[in-house]
Amino acid sequence: MIIALNSSKKKKRGQRAVAGDKSGRGLRQFSMKVCEKVESKGRTTYNEVADELVAEFADPSNGVTSPDQQQYDEKNIRRRVYDALNVLMAMDIISKDKKEIQWKGLPRTSLNDIEELKTERLGLRNRIEKKASYLQELEEQYVGLQNLIQRNEQLYHSGDALSGGVALPFILVQTRPHATVEVEISEDMQLVHFDFNSTPFELHDDNYVLKAMKFCERPQADDGTQNLTADGGEGCSMSGMYQPQIPLPSMLNTPVRPPTSPPIPGILKARVKHEHHGQ
Repeated sequence: MIIALNSSKKKKRGQRAVAGDKSGRGLRQFSMKVCEKVESKGRTTYNEVADELVAEFADPSNGVTSPDQQQYDEKNIRRRVYDALNVLMAMDIISKDKKEIQWKGLPRTSLNDIEELKTERLGLRNRIEKKASYLQELEEQYVGLQNLIQRNEQLYHSGDALSGGVALPFILVQTRPHATVEVEISEDMQLVHFDFNSTPFELHDDNYVLKAMKFCERPQADDGTQNLTADGGEGCSMSGMYQPQIPLPSMLNTPVRPPTSPPIPGILKARVKHEHHGQ
């Protein structure tokens, strides 16, 4: 008799577990049902949601007929509703103010969101490219200045130092050889007025001239240190850009003269302007 009773109890427990699975009372199913309840109501409470779900699962069509089993399922349902509400609140789908529960909405990724992210990504990439280009420009300026210092030191120690020179920074105004240019300088030497009489002209800065004189070229390196931005700029230092062993034999005895038509622009981009009126 005892064995028969134990078998009966085991059978009932097994049936209850199967019934629970078929009724969809797992935490995932409860979370979906609770989510639907709160979304449909907008504002609700824990007791309201739990009471409705208990009533739904107590329906005879669900096969729950035993009073003991119904009492057990009611407690289980209320506990799972509580857990599901906590999960939804942690996911920021609902919010809770004291006893009131408010629907906030499911996270969505629409086509507009994707396009906005693509646009933002493109904008960031363009900014990075501009910053990388500006960094390269600064690196070239640094190399040019260091090479100019080295050249001047070599001239000084060799006794061939030039009697005069051009101080940095400066602006180079370039026009045609036979152009008639009228120049007016203010008394305080702070303002210069040029009239090129409709002749095309160009403005260059000192970095442009240094580039044209090959001062900004970096030494060739076999270990890959020449490309300082290949690793995204990490770990590069200004000391690695300039190598004092750069040979400059062609510049030692050559006076500094503005180039006639340098191919590489500086930070102040070359401007060609046709003047029809005096300026």
